[in-house]
Amino acid sequence: MTMSIHARRARYIPVEQGFNIERPVLAPHAFVDEMRRSFADETPTGFVTLDLSPTLGTPYAATTPFMLARYARVRSGERLACTLAASGEIWAVLRGAGTLARDGETLRWRAGDMLALPGGVASIWQADEDAVLWLVTDEPALAFQGVRAEVAERAPVEPTHYRAEDIVRELRVLYDRPMAPDTPGRALFMASERTERLGTCLPAMTLTLNAVRPGEAQRPHRHNAAALVLALREARCASRIGGITFPWTPHVTLLTPAGVPHDHRNPPTVDGSPAAVCDDDIALALIVQDGGLYYYGRTMGFSFA
Repeated sequence: MTMSIHARRARYIPVEQGFNIERPVLAPHAFVDEMRRSFADETPTGFVTLDLSPTLGTPYAATTPFMLARYARVRSGERLACTLAASGEIWAVLRGAGTLARDGETLRWRAGDMLALPGGVASIWQADEDAVLWLVTDEPALAFQGVRAEVAERAPVEPTHYRAEDIVRELRVLYDRPMAPDTPGRALFMASERTERLGTCLPAMTLTLNAVRPGEAQRPHRHNAAALVLALREARCASRIGGITFPWTPHVTLLTPAGVPHDHRNPPTVDGSPAAVCDDDIALALIVQDGGLYYYGRTMGFSFA
């Protein structure tokens, strides 16, 4: 019997091989050089990609198996145009101000703002002053499956703007919130009208603001989601990830691989009294995880280490 081309593609793998697939280990990492390049005076308008594809062994750019992070530099008076092959996009404005034009709408942004956007939409970022932004998408998840991002009639998230002044107000409440012994951390989840019931920013990704007051620590823990930690305010905080200590240097991105034990600690102030604490003493970081996938799959796997 003649074998068709379709039948010749078939492969039959013994179960013991299928259960023991070995993949390259992803180690904790601090993207210091990429941050410095993004803020350097000579850097042109464009993206600085946090790409670990040589380690992951992927033919596409990826920071973790499911997420891709970048810094975006937009010089004053210039534009950055992009259409990202993702189901959704998370942006944080680190410096500067300008406008975003997409899908017939225009939105003004400035330092301290954050945005959650549907993916696959042509966007133009125009800078009124020299700007640096940080963004994370799920492009690797789509690339792995070989699917394309298409603009759905009802996208999983509508363009959502977390304004700097609103964030500051919410942080005031977060800083003073009582902490129980079993509270995972002093954190604020960002969601939108369509994702509020999921408890996530996008269906596949979570976005949280994590604060660590002086003398506090987010105790050692692990989870199945990988985490990208963008330090916004260092104070004197540091993360210990897989036995390696990383300071929360402002605007540096830290990678916490899936399942690796980690903690965040901010030493007490010299004075030591709560009344002496000011905002500059409170460490602050923006954390994006591919946790939405695990929440939905009932496999978050959170535990104290």
